[in-house]
Amino acid sequence: MTHARAIVSGAVCAIGLCVGGLAGPPGAALALLAVPLPALVVGGVAGVVHAAASSLVAGSVLGGLLGWPVGVAFLLLAGGPGVLAVLMLRRAWRIEHVLVAAVAAMLAGIATLAVLFAPAAGSWSASLTDAWRASFDGALAMYRDLGMSAEQIEELASQREQLAQSALHCLPALLVGGASVLWLANLRVSARWAAWPQLHGLSRWRAPELMVWLLIASGFALFAPHPTVAIAAGNVFAIVLACYFAQGLAIVSYFFQRFGLPRGLRVATYVVIALQQVAAALVVALGVFDLWGDFRQLTTRAADAAVGSDTD
Repeated sequence: MTHARAIVSGAVCAIGLCVGGLAGPPGAALALLAVPLPALVVGGVAGVVHAAASSLVAGSVLGGLLGWPVGVAFLLLAGGPGVLAVLMLRRAWRIEHVLVAAVAAMLAGIATLAVLFAPAAGSWSASLTDAWRASFDGALAMYRDLGMSAEQIEELASQREQLAQSALHCLPALLVGGASVLWLANLRVSARWAAWPQLHGLSRWRAPELMVWLLIASGFALFAPHPTVAIAAGNVFAIVLACYFAQGLAIVSYFFQRFGLPRGLRVATYVVIALQQVAAALVVALGVFDLWGDFRQLTTRAADAAVGSDTD
């Protein structure tokens, strides 16, 4: 009975998030970012089978309410990857492997939807460009309402095509990075109900040592004469930098816990890192040089492995 209630509750929450995000006011679209959460919670509380059942129920109801494309999109982008993440978490896979699998499943779902609804691959670039222009125009309108001067808005508008081209070139890295943040955030929130042991030691996480060679190789490949190679290298370089940024944040979190700094100071520091490019670059450098500096002394001081509970 308890598990049946979990299935129904998870399905209702997923349906509510999707319907609210798609049919609600513009700000309600943020609810779509939490769509994977119900499957993760149900899977942590009741198991993989119940998470799959909850996702199937939610997808079926959404297909009936909003049309089959919405139901299929939910299953491909949130339900299926969420069940896969639950399966791996319950089998004690490492958190980075779970993230890679969930992101890969989500990107495969995006590719499937693209092929399903736009079979002509040549139309993808035009569709993405049109979507970028629409969002860019919306952002300009918001800046105008916030009081930005006409000269600044005109300067931004003159750079729209250049920014659109740059965004299209960086799209793979943006998708991987955005999906990784989305899944990690949902996993952290789900840990309030599902005690995933993989999330208890995030402050001691570190990237594989061999990744530094990928960073060096992609950095040199940025200067390749062939533009396709340079674009591919740029995406790989950005993804690797994001991994080292995550490692730098883990180091910052580790020392916050070790010295017992107040939560307000921690939040303020994270806000500065998010808003200041120099601070973010320092965090990336911290993650890269941790390979040689071993700032948390993880390999020499095993006693420190019990520091903190990673509650940031």
